[in-house]
Amino acid sequence: MTTSPPPPRRFRLVRLAQLLLILATLALSVASFVDMPRFGDEARSLSYGVAIGSGLICVSRAVLVRGERAPWALLGVGLISYGCGTIYHNVTVDSQGGDIQPSLADLAWLLFYPACYVAVILLLRRRLVRLHRSIWLDAFVGLLGVAALTSGIGVAMARANPEYSAWTMTVNVIYPLADLLLILLVVTVFGLLGWRPGRVWWLLGAGLMSFALADSLLLVIVTAGGKPSNGVLSSLWLLSVLMPALASWLRPRWQPPAKMSGWGVIAVPLVLATVALGLLVLGAAIDLPAVTVALAAATVLSALTRAAFTFIEVQQLAESRVLARTDDLTGLANRRGFIERLTRAEQHTTGPDTFALLLLDLDRFKEINDSLGHQVGDALLTQVGTRISDALRPGDLHARLGGDEFAVLLEHADADAARRVADRVLTVLADPFDVGGVTLHVGASIGAAVYPDHAQDAHTLLQRADVAMYAAKSSRTGVESYRPGADVNSLVRLDMIESLRAALGTGQLEVHYQVKVDLSSGRADAVEALVRWRHPTRGLLGPEEFVPLAEQAGFMRMLTIEVLHTALDQCRRWHAAGLDVAVAVNLSASDLLDRGFPEQVSGMLAGFGLSPAALELEITETTLMLDRVRSATVLGELRALGIGIAVDDYGTGYSSLARLLELPVNVLKLDKSFIQRVEDDRRAEAIVRSTVSLAHALDLRIVVEGVETAAAMRMLRDVGCDLAQGYFLGEPGPSELVTEQLRQQVAPAGTIDLETATREAATREATTREATGPATPREVSGREAIRDPVADRGARRAGGLVPTREGAVLNTPVAPGSTPAGSPWR
Repeated sequence: MTTSPPPPRRFRLVRLAQLLLILATLALSVASFVDMPRFGDEARSLSYGVAIGSGLICVSRAVLVRGERAPWALLGVGLISYGCGTIYHNVTVDSQGGDIQPSLADLAWLLFYPACYVAVILLLRRRLVRLHRSIWLDAFVGLLGVAALTSGIGVAMARANPEYSAWTMTVNVIYPLADLLLILLVVTVFGLLGWRPGRVWWLLGAGLMSFALADSLLLVIVTAGGKPSNGVLSSLWLLSVLMPALASWLRPRWQPPAKMSGWGVIAVPLVLATVALGLLVLGAAIDLPAVTVALAAATVLSALTRAAFTFIEVQQLAESRVLARTDDLTGLANRRGFIERLTRAEQHTTGPDTFALLLLDLDRFKEINDSLGHQVGDALLTQVGTRISDALRPGDLHARLGGDEFAVLLEHADADAARRVADRVLTVLADPFDVGGVTLHVGASIGAAVYPDHAQDAHTLLQRADVAMYAAKSSRTGVESYRPGADVNSLVRLDMIESLRAALGTGQLEVHYQVKVDLSSGRADAVEALVRWRHPTRGLLGPEEFVPLAEQAGFMRMLTIEVLHTALDQCRRWHAAGLDVAVAVNLSASDLLDRGFPEQVSGMLAGFGLSPAALELEITETTLMLDRVRSATVLGELRALGIGIAVDDYGTGYSSLARLLELPVNVLKLDKSFIQRVEDDRRAEAIVRSTVSLAHALDLRIVVEGVETAAAMRMLRDVGCDLAQGYFLGEPGPSELVTEQLRQQVAPAGTIDLETATREAATREATTREATGPATPREVSGREAIRDPVADRGARRAGGLVPTREGAVLNTPVAPGSTPAGSPWR
């Protein structure tokens, strides 16, 4: 158990002084009601000291505690001035017969009011979000109004009492009017802060109200010709001067900042402007002093000026309201404005009417933003916002919710209308963007949800549009509508993303390898690295199940670096074992946009003691389209190091043949779809032959992937293909299995024994069958087709399913429900 240290001695003295002040106040209050012999003069003398003691405690608060020093110092000085004025009055004025002529006591008493006003405003300033400058204009209106009222009443009372001068009556009238202004000020404070302003304000407000009430009661008694009694008046006055002393040392609890709004803001200027107008109207009927009319007119003019300021503030507030609902970058509605409009649409949609919500997220925007900088990313977002707006219907609301996420509200629209608008948006985004001289291609994924078909409230509708958007991103379909039950898949996706984030760097990611055979020498002197994820509960997963998630979540670079590190480490082991093998690793778009990537790769090669020729980096045509200039620069630096560059999936992307002249590549990797159709379609064979010729004419080596039959091998050898890769030559597998393949798959130079290759393929499949269990009829027919080119050709012509095995992991158990990789990364 811990105990807090005792407070400093000076603070204990303050607490003691407060206790003595409370006891003195109680004793003097009792003495004012009870006639106690030989205690009347002493009680009256002690009551003078209560105000001075209270003022000293307030001043000590300003001296000893940081924060809010000025208001407590002013309030303390005002109380001391009031107490000293009372002592002076009782010593000098009362002894002269109670003359009401102004004296130094009046000066000391009147100094209390401005000190109190300023102290209250300064304390209020700490509680408001922003203290508008108009508050000082309100104070000026208040002073003018009180001055006008004082001069008018003072002159009227002087006329009724000719024995006293106008100056004398004016000074005496100031007190009740100053108290009125004090009451208005307290009411204003509570109007701004509400009825839970905190303990400090309750005590301070009670003290100031008691002070004004005591003065007002005294005025009534004196005006009626009575004699003030000590009881009620003394108790009220003692209470009023005690409260500030107690409030000053209270530790204020945290309160939410208040806004300067509501009826409390206009309480003072409204009341006093009304009084001033009354004086001007009254001046038309009776003879009022010129100074009173002038002060009343000045009060009205000041109130009108205050109204003008209020109008300007309202305009600024309206502009701030618009800005608060507008995205600074694009000028579109922001999340707050969109949610408000969406909520109104929900409230106003009745009967059969419906509205749709589109949620759009840019693909691979994070790679652009991280690689090219936030300035380019912001410029791209601005252009994207403009294009989306051009594709919408008149009246549709378009908003940027944050980052690269946009939303569209389609009122009076159903699912079909939402689909049409979404298709138009994708069409306008398909064209390249020119951002600062850099050409960028940006795709998008759009999710659609319809009210009330898919949700009964705006919040749920937004969630379900988000679920549909991620479904479109995962399936790469561009647009998806919400489907009931898809929320579960969304939760699974989020769980997978977090699990993958945790898996990076922990050994859960494995790298399998597939050999590439040199058709001229028959040697398997190269491999391709294929990533797998050994999930803790789902088993071994192919890349198509987690690589898209890594791209969406923005940690594709970390995944690439981990695979590259593992592959180079294994390559070092093969070289140490006497196997001169090169390893190929796939790159993502974010790698090609990072100018520091070549230096990082060079450092990794040096760290493993490998020459650059031991590494080949594979890129897809689609990846190259993201930023041609920067990707070409990065590839040029990698090629200058001596690293091989291969264009993967060649023939399925969007680039032209001119790109082969621009890019520093030395290998073309023809997509497997062509070789797998070569026995059914003569045009596919023609494409393979022409592509091989084109590659050789450009001094490039060519690799054909997806080789699954002996007939395909013969054809590739005949057309002069350099390298082949596929299940007929070797299945992907762990490094231990591939090491054995590298040791065994060596044929005489310039020859390939197709019968031996076929027999080895059948042996590998039999081994796999023993490990994984009986094959299904469809698997058996597919394997027989692979072994027999004629059966393969017949199955294809009959429309039978011949499984494409490129990238599958047949030698390793795959978790139920998972799908083997259809391509190395994607």
